[in-house]
Amino acid sequence: MSSSDLARLIFPEFRFGRTDPEEARRLVELGVGGFCFYGGTAQEVHETSRALKAVSRTPLLIASDYENGAGQWVAGATELPSNMAIGASGCEALARRKGEITALEARALGVDWVLAPVVDLASVPDNPIVNVRAFGRDRQLVARLAGACLSGIGSQGALSCLKHFPGHGATATDSHLALPVLEKDLPGLEQDDLRPFAELARADSVMAGHLVARALDEGAPASLSKAALSGLLRGRLKYGGLVVTDALNMKAVSADPGAGVRAFLAGADALLCPEDPFALHAALARAFNDGAIGGAAVALALGRQALLARKLSPFLSCPRPSDVLRCQEHLAFCAEAAPACLAWAANPDFAFSEGQIVGYFEPLTPASEWKGTAFVEELTKLGVRVEPYQPGCGMRLAAGIFSRPRAFSGSINLSAQEKAALEGALKGAGPSVVVAFGSPFVLGGLEHRPAAGLCAFCALEDFQKAAARVLLRRAKAAGTVPVTIGR
Repeated sequence: MSSSDLARLIFPEFRFGRTDPEEARRLVELGVGGFCFYGGTAQEVHETSRALKAVSRTPLLIASDYENGAGQWVAGATELPSNMAIGASGCEALARRKGEITALEARALGVDWVLAPVVDLASVPDNPIVNVRAFGRDRQLVARLAGACLSGIGSQGALSCLKHFPGHGATATDSHLALPVLEKDLPGLEQDDLRPFAELARADSVMAGHLVARALDEGAPASLSKAALSGLLRGRLKYGGLVVTDALNMKAVSADPGAGVRAFLAGADALLCPEDPFALHAALARAFNDGAIGGAAVALALGRQALLARKLSPFLSCPRPSDVLRCQEHLAFCAEAAPACLAWAANPDFAFSEGQIVGYFEPLTPASEWKGTAFVEELTKLGVRVEPYQPGCGMRLAAGIFSRPRAFSGSINLSAQEKAALEGALKGAGPSVVVAFGSPFVLGGLEHRPAAGLCAFCALEDFQKAAARVLLRRAKAAGTVPVTIGR
């Protein structure tokens, strides 16, 4: 067993604008199995992938978190609707097409491995890291649409990944900041959270989450737990594909200097984004020399990596970035999908009329910084006179709320100050609608309820325009909210 064999277990982070390309080259010379890319322009991503692969002695797998298309991270690529927007449509064809477009653009950029889809269940409104990344709350809906997305990703030559095993939905802690604890018993996990993983075992990989599932292991997070990975995932669920950790630089596990070694011993085949890849390589070498890591286990993990690399070989002739990135066909998908994805949370009979004066409002946000400019412009185009909302005069109100998961933020829904500002606006308004261009859970728990609530589940320009058309009855919101919002 060579030093480079151990290095192939490691997949460091490459963050454009921060990572030193020379250090990345040294990691390739060390023998790492690949990288996880974050950010960059289309040209930067394409050229960096090509340069790193050219100097690697073994097939180098480039991964990225393109959950909502490559445009989620890459300037010049197409950003796609959130999973929850697709979940609201309930449409497998849309889910599959999302997977196809994501894979096509990823491969054109030189990215082989799409770390998607998310199969967590959106069962806890205060969960700060799942939310609209999930297709919905219902396990059957999630499994059905995630399966269609998997098929789309695979059909266009990219690798897929289910995440975050054993299910991150029923937690309320951001694992980027702390270690979440899942209190469900095993029957509860098997009935709900584990079902998508069990039904979609054909996925190329499964990502182990940094969360403690008490039913599986009282102390260790699933990503470091032999009971979770070797016992449940490999044993009980019979999963034979590659297991990758969630990013090891997340604070849920980053304080543990032995986390990478523990993850491998638990059953992980790929160690994602350690804080110090060179230090992790040294730790793996010590564990191997001490006999804690066996050669057979390393060979098995590398064999799973090699299988994924072989699956890519029929698709080595990748499309050119200029042919597929933000092409008309991909951009048209967002516009065509929007009406099917929008959903009323309350009062579907609500509407504005041409010629009406409507006040637009985003909590604690001046007009110069509005995120809903496309929504406002479309309302204006359709004949509504839109002005900044003035409280206390009975003005009709359209409030745009842009709340979505952000890694390392620790929160998802409105802050106390934002909620107070929204409540104050609603209290003094005439007929009002709150449009959720992100988390639908912002509509829950309001003391002063709006006359209507409309969910777009994402802030894409086409979805903002569609929301405006729905409010003028120029389009129908055909979706169904796939979560329980509550009061």
